[in-house]
Amino acid sequence: MSRPKIRCSGCRKRIPDHESDLILRDLENGGRPRYYHTRCGEAAYATAVEKPSLYRVTVRHVEEMGN
Repeated sequence: MSRPKIRCSGCRKRIPDHESDLILRDLENGGRPRYYHTRCGEAAYATAVEKPSLYRVTVRHVEEMGN
């Protein structure tokens, strides 16, 4: 199964299907989730700290067993 081309919200580069990623969701305001490379995790945490809201950060592993 293929996903649409997703870009990292931190560095703006494409996140390939074979690479794990972080997904940042704003639980209070809804909206679209933001995706980050695992190496851009600091940018995800900085985004969550900027706005006073409730966030959930999850990691999507490449292997199904990791999810």
